[in-house]
Amino acid sequence: MTIVFVSIALNIHQACVADELYKLTNGNFWFVETGDVDNDYSKGGDMNDFSSRPYLIRLADGKESVQKALRLIREVDVMIYAAAPLIFLKERIRTNKITFINSERWLKRGVINLLSPRLLKQQWYYHTSCHGKPFYALCSSAYAAGDFRLMQSFKKKCYKWGYFTAVPDIDIEVIQKAKRNASTVKILWVARFLQLKHPERMLQLASLLYREKVDFIINMIGTGPEYSKIEALIQRKGLKGVVHLLGSMHNSKVIETMRMHDIFCFTSDKNEGWGAVLNEAMSCGCCPVSSIETGSTPYLIKEGINGFSFNLKKKNDLFDKVLWLIKHPKERERMSIEAYKTIRDVWSPKNAAEQLYKLCQSMLQGENYVVEDGPCSKAE
Repeated sequence: MTIVFVSIALNIHQACVADELYKLTNGNFWFVETGDVDNDYSKGGDMNDFSSRPYLIRLADGKESVQKALRLIREVDVMIYAAAPLIFLKERIRTNKITFINSERWLKRGVINLLSPRLLKQQWYYHTSCHGKPFYALCSSAYAAGDFRLMQSFKKKCYKWGYFTAVPDIDIEVIQKAKRNASTVKILWVARFLQLKHPERMLQLASLLYREKVDFIINMIGTGPEYSKIEALIQRKGLKGVVHLLGSMHNSKVIETMRMHDIFCFTSDKNEGWGAVLNEAMSCGCCPVSSIETGSTPYLIKEGINGFSFNLKKKNDLFDKVLWLIKHPKERERMSIEAYKTIRDVWSPKNAAEQLYKLCQSMLQGENYVVEDGPCSKAE
């Protein structure tokens, strides 16, 4: 089988699954990067150089790369189309070969997003040229399938997908045992300090936990426009003893820090397309309490089994879930282990690539392949 992935840039959240697809296809996988390499399309706070990947084709390298990319788009068995100019999708659809669009949700702001010129252009092309074609959606948000349904697109053609981070090879049982004797429960928050990430929720949580007289600390990693405001609020609310701002941190150090914490809070609203930091925290055995509005939470969290979701609009919901975990250390440890297993066994780059490969193989052979859970299971 031959596969090409076309997107604006290869970044940290796609590279791991791309590596796995390259192995699975015995080198018959290519990633076409359509963006300007001088721009920063990196994710996760680090600049990563993927230029040495043998499967990478950068259109910015010149005419020869463009011609090779167009030839692959026409000839390969399967194409995955992500954030890239529409011309590449049009070139592919003409071939009547298997094609997937890889998409987060479109309607983050509701129906007003339907006025987006890019979305209007894409939907016009879909409804005038793509009906009846082997064209499917890989939904990198639990809300993408619902958005497509509202737009009358990809009916019964949506599959779960996401962003896939490297899974550390750790002894999760040993890591959890090492935390047992600590009297202070360590809570972590990692994000850019933006309004959509709601860092202020961690200060509200701290104030409520402080009143409960529980032994805890909250560490917050990141920088951004809201940083100074949060720093001032910590001072004003008298929370300096329990809330610590750790600033910017290299991704490898973030991963190390996650392993040393008990609970991870993910407080973003519906403007968070996916949120790969949740994958990372779970893969480090950090028990998640995650906003249900983010694209990743409904896919990754199994309520009360590998963590909790919470509703930003429900008063004290985050506090109630975190307090319960603090008061139930054995259950917290069990959930932390299950969180790690969820990423290692289901939402890993390796499993995602394998399930996609099997799904595509079955489509090429005219067979039916059903994935019960995780990547490439049906998205409703």
